[in-house]
Amino acid sequence: MSRLLLPQLRKKWLQDQSCPLIWRGYPLSLLFPQEIIVKLTKLQIKNFRSLNNLEVDLEEYISIIVGKNNSGKTSLLLSLERFLSGPQSRFEFDDFNIGFQKHLIELMKDRIPPPEPYLFCGISLRFFIEYSDDDDLANVGNKVIMDLDPANRWIVLDFLYHLPSENLDILKRDFAAQRDQKKDRAKDALTFLQENYGRYFKLTRRSVLFDHVAQNVKEDTYVDLAKEDVRIEDIISFKRINARRSVSNKNSDHGLSSMSAKIYSAMSDDAGAEEVFETFKEALGDTDGKLDKIYSDLFKDVIADVQRFGGIQQGETQIKIKSTLRHRELLEENTTVKYGQSTEPHFLPESHNGLGYLNLISIIFEIKIILNEFKRGKLPKPADINLLFIEEPEAHTHPQMQAVFIKNIKNLIGKFVTNANGITRPLQTLVSTHSAHIVAESDFDDIKYFLKTEKGTCAKSLRDLDALYKTSGRGNHYTFLKQYLTLHRSQLFFADKAILFEGDTERILLPAMMRKKDQLDEMVAWKSGSMAALSLLSQNISLVEVGAHAQIFEIFLDFIGVKTLIITDIDAAIHVPRLDDKGNPKVTKDREPITDLCTHPVSGATHTTNHALKFFFGVGAELPYFVGLATNQKTVRRRDAKSWEPHANGLVMCVYQVSEADEDKKDYHARSFEDAFFHVNRVFMKTACGDAGNFNSSTFPSLKMKHLEKYLNGGSSFEMASNGISKKPSFAIEVLLNSDTIKSIATNPEGKAQEFEIEFSNWQIPKYIEEGLAWVKTA
Repeated sequence: MSRLLLPQLRKKWLQDQSCPLIWRGYPLSLLFPQEIIVKLTKLQIKNFRSLNNLEVDLEEYISIIVGKNNSGKTSLLLSLERFLSGPQSRFEFDDFNIGFQKHLIELMKDRIPPPEPYLFCGISLRFFIEYSDDDDLANVGNKVIMDLDPANRWIVLDFLYHLPSENLDILKRDFAAQRDQKKDRAKDALTFLQENYGRYFKLTRRSVLFDHVAQNVKEDTYVDLAKEDVRIEDIISFKRINARRSVSNKNSDHGLSSMSAKIYSAMSDDAGAEEVFETFKEALGDTDGKLDKIYSDLFKDVIADVQRFGGIQQGETQIKIKSTLRHRELLEENTTVKYGQSTEPHFLPESHNGLGYLNLISIIFEIKIILNEFKRGKLPKPADINLLFIEEPEAHTHPQMQAVFIKNIKNLIGKFVTNANGITRPLQTLVSTHSAHIVAESDFDDIKYFLKTEKGTCAKSLRDLDALYKTSGRGNHYTFLKQYLTLHRSQLFFADKAILFEGDTERILLPAMMRKKDQLDEMVAWKSGSMAALSLLSQNISLVEVGAHAQIFEIFLDFIGVKTLIITDIDAAIHVPRLDDKGNPKVTKDREPITDLCTHPVSGATHTTNHALKFFFGVGAELPYFVGLATNQKTVRRRDAKSWEPHANGLVMCVYQVSEADEDKKDYHARSFEDAFFHVNRVFMKTACGDAGNFNSSTFPSLKMKHLEKYLNGGSSFEMASNGISKKPSFAIEVLLNSDTIKSIATNPEGKAQEFEIEFSNWQIPKYIEEGLAWVKTA
């Protein structure tokens, strides 16, 4: 069928679906099925708050919006609400992006010319809608479809709050006039705009031509939907569930109970439930009859008094008290949600429940109400696009409940909206969240990560990570990332900074080291009269254990743009000849010796076996390179799709053991964290174990006595770290158990004294970790 004939046939068919129209032997009921397969694939927002130029690819079913605080998630919701909540929606001046405000002022003052051609100046929301040949396009209509080419299955809808060119001229004229008239009392451009912008900006809705071949929008080819009398609510229906839900556990609160009337109202137009509602109304009618008899006896004395006072004229006036129960009012005023236990017959008011359960029940109630509102019971069809936004469903709920919620949300909401006549339209859902538990249980490809940059908020789809990893030639790393982006690692989506470390010892001791550094830095700042940097423990820093596989997270770290400290080991090694069963060196066919890289103290070692170091610095395994790097040379950045390189402004810093002196001023370069800790804390270990020549190992039961005695008597920290620890997590806990807290008095330059409490004061932080924490603290 030619697409050019379809609009006329559709129009006639939709006007009278009982019309027995036949086209080439096919009834139009088959040509134009009721079901529609139309979806919102992408939205763009410009100049709204922090959303300078946001583009979000939407999933067909559910999209999970994540990101740290103030990254733009709420702005996305508000922009949708401003444009899609009907003509009553109002924009505030502060909705204009700061950069756009400055641009307006420049235009008003004639410092810059208006753009040519003048197409748009303001806030915009753009929808990209894709449809298939099976769509009936009844609600969309001929006025919205800009191209009848069968290959072009795209509709672009623009929602604008903008300054038309003619209004810009009026704005400039009015501003200049008040400036000339009021002279010294004239308002500056910003104040004038704040008070008068609403006189010049207007709301516009339009359909714009999309060139499917060039894959771009033809900005100058559009139709004004208001002038064409197109009902947007027939095309897009938008609903939201607010994060600030109206539930509390105050005794006076009955938020859930009042929702029963709303559910009834939303469902009452559903023809599929007619039998249930008729039964309800019949029951009310029977009750009315019984109450009429009771009321007759109950009010007979009152009626007699009215008659006695002449209020009832014989043969003319009669008074009768009748019961007129109304189903909606009855539900609204006289239903109560209660809860109880299956083993107990007693039920308690909703206010006795915890906020978490009240919140969860409230969301479910609201979803049920909204799903029925999407059906638009009194109208012939639901809207073509039904968009539901759920804001922060995790409010007041514990982690397990959050995980259960996201696991079941798809089944609760469903993929489609089907009204009583069996007409189906798709439903797309957006969920914004700060919950790592929800993220951990979500489908990886559903996640949209909002990142705030100097240029504004950008949205990244995690499904794009797959292509990035494949381009780098490390597709297997992406598989690993998806499998092991566990609850703990999901916190990276909401972090301002991250610290990646290798093992259990660091995991247990790092929070203590961060606390100790904060306390020492605060005391040093007081002594110098300066302001201490924001403490590490007050910053939004995520601690993530990655083993020896930090490089697997490299694309992900670059993708989310989080400043990251990688704490790793230098892993010094030396080539050792491989021996056969007889102890003779093995050789290749060319008589070259076969060697293996084996663990070795840094002194005398030649290489590193640490793959992360080699990867992030983009060099070989030669150890002297890493030993020679200064602290300020250890930040790196992404060079290209496959490699990294050192750079002073890199967002990632890799730290590893460095040469440092112990309490006896003896320099030593450790190989691992335990090696470094033992080196700088020999006095701490001696004191904790007794320091009397006859050492007591009960304070460190995780350590092997034979190696411990040797170490405490001046033995190698390398040997102690390599062979003397039976359980590393236990050793870290024992360090904390043997830690001391001291109070120290410090005086500032003005002579004022202040007492400071220093925890973990009897042991030292290895230098390389101290340097790394200093960087991430101020980065």
